[in-house]
This record gives sequence, structure tokens and C-alpha cells, in this order.
Amino acid sequence: MRFKSTILKELVDQCVVCIGWTGYDEIVIGRSDFTLSKWSQATKEIIKLCDLPDQSYPVDLHMLPNAQRATNKIAGTEQILITSSNGKLHLMSKTTKVDKTIDAHEGNVTVGKWSPDGSTLLTAGEDGCMKIWSRIGMLRTKLVVNGEPIMSADWNSDSSKIVYTQHDALCIKSLKANVKPIRIRAHGDLIHKVSWCKANELIVSGGEDCYYKIWDEYGNSVFTSEKCTHPVTSLSWKSDGNLLAVSFYSTIILCNQYGTVLSIDYVDCGSICNLCWSPDGTQVAAACANGRLMVSTLIERSVSQHDFHGTIISRKTMVVKDLLNETKENLDFPERIVHAAMKHNHLIVTTRTQCFVYQISNLNTPQIINLKDVHVFMIVLTKKFFAIFSTSNVNIYTFDCKLVSSPKWPSMQCDAIQKSHVSMSDHMLAVRDQLNDKSIHVFEIVPLNALPGIKHGFPVTDVQLMTTKSPDKRYLALIDSSMNIFIVHVGHKDGVGTYKLGSMFHSMCWNDQTESLAALQYTNLIVWYDPLLLLNDQILVRKSLEKSDLSFYGNKLNIESYNENLVGLTNTDGVKIYVQVSPYLEAMKNYIGAGKWMECRNVCRSVKNEAMWALLAGAAVSAKQLDTAEECFLAIGQIERAMFIQHIKTMSDRTVQESLLAMLSGKISDAESILLRNGYTLKAIMFNIQIHNWTRVLELAVKHKKYLNLVIYERRKYLEFYKKQETNEKFLKYSNVEIDNEEILKEIENEEHM
Repeated sequence: MRFKSTILKELVDQCVVCIGWTGYDEIVIGRSDFTLSKWSQATKEIIKLCDLPDQSYPVDLHMLPNAQRATNKIAGTEQILITSSNGKLHLMSKTTKVDKTIDAHEGNVTVGKWSPDGSTLLTAGEDGCMKIWSRIGMLRTKLVVNGEPIMSADWNSDSSKIVYTQHDALCIKSLKANVKPIRIRAHGDLIHKVSWCKANELIVSGGEDCYYKIWDEYGNSVFTSEKCTHPVTSLSWKSDGNLLAVSFYSTIILCNQYGTVLSIDYVDCGSICNLCWSPDGTQVAAACANGRLMVSTLIERSVSQHDFHGTIISRKTMVVKDLLNETKENLDFPERIVHAAMKHNHLIVTTRTQCFVYQISNLNTPQIINLKDVHVFMIVLTKKFFAIFSTSNVNIYTFDCKLVSSPKWPSMQCDAIQKSHVSMSDHMLAVRDQLNDKSIHVFEIVPLNALPGIKHGFPVTDVQLMTTKSPDKRYLALIDSSMNIFIVHVGHKDGVGTYKLGSMFHSMCWNDQTESLAALQYTNLIVWYDPLLLLNDQILVRKSLEKSDLSFYGNKLNIESYNENLVGLTNTDGVKIYVQVSPYLEAMKNYIGAGKWMECRNVCRSVKNEAMWALLAGAAVSAKQLDTAEECFLAIGQIERAMFIQHIKTMSDRTVQESLLAMLSGKISDAESILLRNGYTLKAIMFNIQIHNWTRVLELAVKHKKYLNLVIYERRKYLEFYKKQETNEKFLKYSNVEIDNEEILKEIENEEHM
């Protein structure tokens, strides 16, 4: 992946000072002749828009993103923010007219930024002040007063903090009262630029000392670059946080999110004063010190599946190679390629106005969809469908290009959706809410149906739907900001069931064939053979996993795929790593699905893997295969469970046997229901007494108007044994009841013989 840069010589007469994308192919330019102009990629022409008032020399320009303009829905909301060298702040709702001019600072106003939610804006200047304004230009607060000159500043993702520079220091200031600011000496000299990524909450800074550095939101150092040949003059994060553009004299660098250099592009343009990513994340516009505008296009982006590999080699050309047969196919498109995705034997390519759908086996005759919304942000594929995420809608198609559904949810902002915040299976779509990061929207695809949303206690960072052939298995895995991983049973009859699987995980992926789950815990790869066992038995879940130490490949890995028995990962250098998990897992799942229990036992005996035995144990208990379950529990050292199974075998009463099996599976409520449904009230009460569920015991006795004396007797015996005083208010009401112990024992004996 690298940049291919084009310098526009038409602007050499006047210096380009600041830039901003007003569309996917149009750039607004602030020029040194006190004018605002627009350049279009389609026509290659520069059009003068308006003159700035009072001979205002533009310094900074920021466009309000489309999604925020749609969210505010207020007439007259200004969209363009321009700061100037004479202390002025200009607000514009149209590119041809300045609506409002405000005296903001004394001297040069170096920074002007809209907040991510579009409700406020900040300005900062050489006078050392930073001010927060309303969207219509009313002063709200002076955040910093009379400090050192502020050269650069940026918001965090939720508009609650601001990072700004003061000479060689980085300062992180919260807008909340009584929160102490963070100040760190970040560089050895003047800091020129700072940028706060809204997707991964990382801060990047570059300065006169010729270094660029990455920090977390608390000011801890994450990455320090090698020394560049010249001072770093500009830098900018891509909206999804996966790429970073850094520039200095006649050079533009493309880095990944960890700061590792992916490519270097040398251009004859002098120092680059300003960088700005296009809304679709495929181009970077740059204001150059020699007075020219430069546009760099992201090329050599690649997609792959099995033996096929596709690479975008230019703005309008893609090459697809068959690595097995050593053949290649050139695909030419009428417009610039915006997005490409390859999965499930299909290749999807979108340009500005069209979507091309190819079968991998036949790349000559694509099917074409004319896009109504030209602003495409993401493509997601499953075996049956593919989804196109645009500015204002999500459209799900079959591979025959038939529109099947268009899910919608409140506060829909598709341009703010990260790849890890959306997941789609053949039956469902799950999307994390863009405004409330603790909420997940879930939809059935065909027919379109909004399922009850998922509310989590912490912000959700990763969402993965389990891919399965059965529409009845509705499970979702999520990772939250505390790095805990959970399994969620979507549409559970008792509400949404959530089960914690583990802690300190940061990346995960389901397997399509085996329904197993792979996740990264620091540098350890954990593969749960059947995480759904957690719903019944946490002990078996902990035993039915495979663990691999990947510290040799570095400490920052990400899972990209999990197909068949290979887990694909990438490290900080972008190198792809494939780790093999047990090749017997798929065969074991197939045997379990077919009910071939003897073959399952033979596989486990041959492999001699405790995780396989634990997987088979859970499946055998669910299928009521007692002989197989007994052997499995003995193999994994669960002697007490094996003895319990032997006890179940001796039970002649079918109802009691089913109840004990449910208890063995961890289904406590089902075990009680089986007994009550068949009239075994005493056994249900004694069952709850054994597990010390005293509140439920009393409820059953009162409800059935039987065995109340027995319950009081057992409760007192329990308290006496543990030397405790009665504190349960429900039992305190019966503290004066006299109990004949001999009668209670006779009553129990009589009931057991009935």
C-alpha cells in the first residue's frame, strides 16, 4: 500500500495555505490572495468562490462532516470554519458567502476545529488562548488563557477532551470541571502538528526535532519514529484509524496505526503545510509551500481469498491473480476505485457511482448496481448477501444484485461506523450505535425485522456475530472497553442472556465451519472449541480451549480471519501470520452433529487431547449419552461428575433421571421445572435446599401450601451447622414456629417411599 501523488501546477501563482474536502472529488482551498477557491477532480478546474473580508489571510480551514450536518438539522448551521492571521474567525454556510466574521483572538488564529458532534468549535492562537464557541459563533468559555502560543489542537472522539501544543509540550485538557490537565514534554523542540484519532483514541504529534510520536489518551508513549531528514510539518489520521499520513520537506509517508512506515513518496513540492484525508479515505490532499495543491491517491490496496489476490495498481485499474494457476486478469473501471472486498468466491468493487459484482470464477461479466448514494464507506460480505454502507442508508443485496432489505436505526451515521463495530451473518446484522457506544442494534435480514437491542454495561469495541447455517442459533460475541469478552444469546426467551467468557482480550473471530471462536489475549491465541458450552458449564469451557504463545511475532497482533483450521493474523509491520489449530476439530463437530458417538470417542482416544474430551463431554451430556459422557469426564479428571453419572444410571424413575441430567448440564431452572411439572414438589424443595437456594425453597412451600415445617426445620439445621443468626426477613416471620423434629423425619421418609 502506498501513495501516488499528483501536483497541480495551475496553482503556482498563489500560495495554497489551507484545504478541506467539500465532497468526494472537490477541495476547498484557502489562498494567499485572500480568496476561497474550489478545485474539482472531475473537471480539473479551479473556481473562485469568494473573497475573504478585511484582507483576511487564511490560516486554518475545517469542514463540518456531512453526518454532523445531517444530525444537527438546524437551518443556517455553518459548515465551513476559516481562521485568519488578523485574529478573525469566519463562519460560512455556503462556499460563496461569508455569513459571520468574529474577532476571536489577538494576532494569528492558528487553529479552528469543529467538534466531532458538530455542536461546538474551538479556536486557538498565538496569543496563548484557546476558546470554545457555539456553532453559531457565541463564546462559551476560555479554556486556556495567556499561555504560550498554541500551534495545533484537536478534539477527542466524544468532544470531552482537547489536545493542544505549547512549544515542546503536549497538553490534554478535559472540558469537565475539576479535572486536572495532563502536560507532557513530548518533543525536543517546537511541536508543529497534533492529531487525535477518533477511532482508536491515539494521538500523533510531529515537530521541529524531526520525529513523529504516538501517544495514548492519557499521555503515555506508544511509538517514537526514527529521526526524519527534516522537521515534521503536518500529519493526519485516516477516519478508521488504520492509516496515518505524515509529511515533511518534499516527502509524504504512509504509516499503519502503530506508526510503522508502509511507504515513502518523494515529491518536488517543498514543505507540506497541511494534510487532509478525503471522506472515503482513499485520497489525501496537501497544501504545499511552493504554492501548489497536491493530491495523493492510495494505491496497491489489496484483497485476497484462498488462491486469489486482487491489487489496485492505479486509480481505475485492479489486477486479480490466480496464484495456483499463475494467471492474472486486469479489471478497468470508468471511475476511481473507492472500495473493494473479496470473500465467499465473490469480488465487490465500488466506484463513485457504481458497484461491480464479480464471481471469482468469471471476471469478464460483472453485474452492476447504480448507486443512489455515492458516498460508500464500507462493504460487508457473507455467503448469501453483501451490504453496502453509505452516508444515510445500509442496503443489503444478494449476489444477483437484488435488494433484500435496508435496515435503519435512530441516529444513523454510517460514516462513523468502524469495521469492528459491525458484523453480518446469513441471517442477522449487528451494528454498534454511533452515539451510544454501549448499545448494539440487531436486525433479521430476511424478512427485515428489528430484534431487541443489546445494552451493555461498558462501551463496546468489537462485535462478531456467530456464522452458522442454523437461523435458530443467534449468538453474538463482543469485547468491551475493559477488554472483557462476552457471549450474548440474542432474543433469549428470558431476555438477552449475557455470559462472560474471559478477560484482557482485544481481537476475535468466529469460524464459519466449526462455530469455534478465536481471540487474542496479549500475545496468546485462545481458541474455544465450543464457547456455547458456557451457557451450561463454565468448567468445560475452560477445559475445551487451545492456547498458543505467539510472543515470537510481537506484542501487537490482530486477528484478520479464521477459516478451516487456520487463524490469520497481522503484526505491527503488516506481515500476515497463519497459525494452525487442531485439524481434528471439524471432524469431531461433524461426528457430533451426525450422532456418531463411538467415532467421537475413537478420535479423542487417538488425539489424547483434553480439550477434545471436554468438547465431547458437553455434547454428550446435552444429547443424554451417559456412557460417552462418563468416559469423557474420567479422561479430563472430573471424577465426581463421572460418579454422578453412575448415580443417574441407577435411577429407575425417568423424571428424576431427566432432572439430574439437567442439573449435570448446569440447567438448574430446568431441573426444578421437570420435577414440579411431574408433581415431585418435595424433591424440588429438597433439590433447592441442597444448593442452598433458600428464598426459592420458601416460595415453593408457601405456594404449594405443603412442607413449610420441613423448610423451617432444614433452615434451622443449616444455621446451626454454620453457627449463623437468621437475617433473612422472609424466614424471620416464622422464627416462633415450633417444629417436631421426629415428625419431620417421618414425613420425609413417607414421601420418599411413595
